[in-house]
Amino acid sequence: MRGEFVDLGGVRVYCYAFGGRGAGEPIVLVHGAFTSSHLWQDLLPRLPKGHRVLVLDLLGHGRSDPPRHAAMTVAAHADRVVALLDVLGIPIASLVGHGMGAAIAMRVAFVQPTRVARLALVNPTLLSRRPRERRVSGRVSRLAALVPLWRLLAPEWLASALHDALLPAYAQRSIGAHSLDHYLKSFRTREGRDAACAQLLSFRASRGDAVDVLAAGAIRCPVTLALGANDRLLPPAQAERLVAALGEATNGSLVVQHMSGVAHVAPEEAPDCLGTLIAELLAR
Repeated sequence: MRGEFVDLGGVRVYCYAFGGRGAGEPIVLVHGAFTSSHLWQDLLPRLPKGHRVLVLDLLGHGRSDPPRHAAMTVAAHADRVVALLDVLGIPIASLVGHGMGAAIAMRVAFVQPTRVARLALVNPTLLSRRPRERRVSGRVSRLAALVPLWRLLAPEWLASALHDALLPAYAQRSIGAHSLDHYLKSFRTREGRDAACAQLLSFRASRGDAVDVLAAGAIRCPVTLALGANDRLLPPAQAERLVAALGEATNGSLVVQHMSGVAHVAPEEAPDCLGTLIAELLAR
């Protein structure tokens, strides 16, 4: 796998392609907040053959540039995904998004409906018709309120606080601790700390992005929603409301899969199940 840095209006986003150029439309994998393209490593070999797979690091994450003055909202990330497709000459693709990445994928499908063939939303966050539910976990929200403090402290303090806040997202803490050590490595520098602060502050600005994309008939392509049965970031009552809202937004074309024994990080915890769901989506 050979990666490259793509300039998108003065900031560089890192991406790489997996698999060959087959007859099927490309698949784009969009990770969520405070992870990276590494999230998909176990899923990649389980995806259907014959599709070019594009894997990217969102701005401020992984190997991509720190945001500096660039926006980090869901809408801004979505605009950069579209710009990346333009630069790479990809006219239409199927999008798979996890966590905040699911909201980003939904936003792309809403603003550029002719560019998205299918959507897979995995453990989505920041998607709800209720303002109070359009947020990340309470622990992460509390970190966002302390951004002025984090900016005065050594980067290690915020990275450690994020590690503690995100660990409950995993069904198996030992696996989660190892993964988070990898994901949060890029935030243990001064520029990384500032990127994390920018992402934390953007969550409030991103709340409005969900309203339009969940309007009745807003999404025109087939959609699969994959939910972890033990996802502490999406309680059962909230999950039911999200399923109902997505059903209306997709005019009833939504397919829902509840994954037993899976918490919030399905790409790591259930790559076989997720690979099957994506294969089924691509066949629709």
